[in-house]
Amino acid sequence: MRTGQTRYGAGNLLAALAIRKDGSRISVEFTVAQFRDASGTIVGTAAVLRDVIKRFEEAKRLRRHILSLEGRCFWRAGNKLGIMSFG
Repeated sequence: MRTGQTRYGAGNLLAALAIRKDGSRISVEFTVAQFRDASGTIVGTAAVLRDVIKRFEEAKRLRRHILSLEGRCFWRAGNKLGIMSFG
């Protein structure tokens, strides 16, 4: 912030863990923009945050489901890997 330049690239969303007033944790995505006057002096900053916990939890649930399906489909016999057929 000191230089007014981002390390993350213009327009990129940043993700972070946040804590609500009630102490519960949420995942947020945010972006920050600085406003400059005609001479280039920073005169303000704006941040836009979005709660993405539902999307984060759904992605985590899907990853777990995929892992459970992969565990059912593959079996190991000695050093060989086989695929089970359902149908």
